[in-house]
Amino acid sequence: MIKHTTPMKDKLKRFLLILFLVIGTFYLFFHGLALAKGVLAPLFLAVILAMMLAPVSNWLEGKGVKRGWAALLSDLVFFLFVVGVFWAVGMEVQKLTSQWPSIQDRLSDKFGQVESFVEENSGFSLDNPFSQGSPQGEGEQASRGGENRGSSQQTSGDGKAQQASDSGGGSSGISVKSILTTVASRLFGSLSAILLITVYIFFMLLYRRRFYQAVLKFVPGDKQEEGKQVLSEIVKDARQYLVGNLILVAALSVIYAIGFSVSGMGSPFTTAFLVGVLSLVPYVGNIVGGAIALAIAFATTGDLNAVWIVLGTIAVAQFVESYLIEPYLVGNRIKVNPLFTIIAVVVGSAVWGIIGMIVFLPLFSFIKAVADHVPMLKPLGYTIGSEGAKE
Repeated sequence: MIKHTTPMKDKLKRFLLILFLVIGTFYLFFHGLALAKGVLAPLFLAVILAMMLAPVSNWLEGKGVKRGWAALLSDLVFFLFVVGVFWAVGMEVQKLTSQWPSIQDRLSDKFGQVESFVEENSGFSLDNPFSQGSPQGEGEQASRGGENRGSSQQTSGDGKAQQASDSGGGSSGISVKSILTTVASRLFGSLSAILLITVYIFFMLLYRRRFYQAVLKFVPGDKQEEGKQVLSEIVKDARQYLVGNLILVAALSVIYAIGFSVSGMGSPFTTAFLVGVLSLVPYVGNIVGGAIALAIAFATTGDLNAVWIVLGTIAVAQFVESYLIEPYLVGNRIKVNPLFTIIAVVVGSAVWGIIGMIVFLPLFSFIKAVADHVPMLKPLGYTIGSEGAKE
């Protein structure tokens, strides 16, 4: 009995020890990635962007431009594009800040209608979160107080209501303005990170052939051709992923811009571009982007018809993306199945935030490309991949 029990206990202890080591290793690995976010996240993003810009640099070199100038011009295109996007978003945030008092009054009126409907049909009363700073809302509160108070108390109540209006409305306006200003400052503050990424891209483009040869030196001599094939596949996947995403964002932005302009919402073109960019985040991006567009449409117009037009535009855009853009223009941008796509987005978001959402998906594709050519790792490549996913 003891002879049979001891080996079982030893196997159980060995299994628990291995499980503990695996979990601990993964925890320390991802915890280390999170701590090194400020260093590694821009570096990994620069690697992927450099792969996308390499054809531009090659084309310029083919036209007789020296390698340094070709790398600089390619990098400059990326930097000007990003700065232009940040400038447009910042201007729209500033415009929204200046228009907030009128938007707040409009939302207060709409919520007041909902409040009246709920009180008439259910007997429940709702507090209007937009009533502060709205003269109409304060007048209604004063009139209600006048029905239950004497004339002297009404006068005192009106004075307090006016004081609350001055302080409350101001605090609400200051609060919203401070939030929007914080968003704008963070957008412009992140330009330093963009500048660092730009510097990385320049040197990666300048020394890309050296990096290519350095990676091949890790490959045994009899596996050089296979190593070149793996590197070529990794670069091709990254380039296809990023170029495909650019096509997707451009096409969706055009569709959204047309629909949002018809709805009459404020800042239709900037909102369309923002929603298009958010579509880069699989599954979650479309939901968040759609919610933002609906909120902006209702806040800037106060008309439910505008909300329905925006909702219809989002539905049309999703149909075009799923049945036209993806199969015919973008194709299979990245060979990772939906399960590991979600895992890549979730892990990337937890470790590096928005940059992680963008970077981790192509990183999974790189892992798959390497695993497909290493016999010991082929099961991992098959598990991550999308080939035969419907089997």
